[in-house]
Amino acid sequence: MVKKERKKRVVGWKENVALPDLKIKKVIAKIDTGANLCSIHAADIQIKKKNKKEIVHFKVMKRNNTVKKASAELAGYKRIRSSDGDVEKRPYIKTELLMDGITKNIQLTLTDRASMDYTMLIGRKALGRRWMVKPSNSFLTNPDGKNGKK
Repeated sequence: MVKKERKKRVVGWKENVALPDLKIKKVIAKIDTGANLCSIHAADIQIKKKNKKEIVHFKVMKRNNTVKKASAELAGYKRIRSSDGDVEKRPYIKTELLMDGITKNIQLTLTDRASMDYTMLIGRKALGRRWMVKPSNSFLTNPDGKNGKK
């Protein structure tokens, strides 16, 4: 059986993406091949037990000063090393990412990204081998798969 080579799709260094499980229809994400996992700017993170499961409640703080309340089952904690070398223990959830018309299951860490320029960061694990980053462009796609600007 011959394995069919899947053509890589191209994304820019920043893209509009959606997180359907969290009811977030559009958020600007920076594509960062230097990062392993995805992260999102979350505030008021609270972890509560419900039916023997830990549920994390948080607010997604978007750059246009809108706040979206969200909750999901806590998947665990990840030790993340930042670009300046500091290690931080972050809660993470498993959720769906919708980018370029493709839905992918990702691990999303919750952290304070107030000092960063973008609400969300997409790391190389989420990109996998499906997407190739064109760093000279941005907004090449839309979450629903309709082409952005080229």
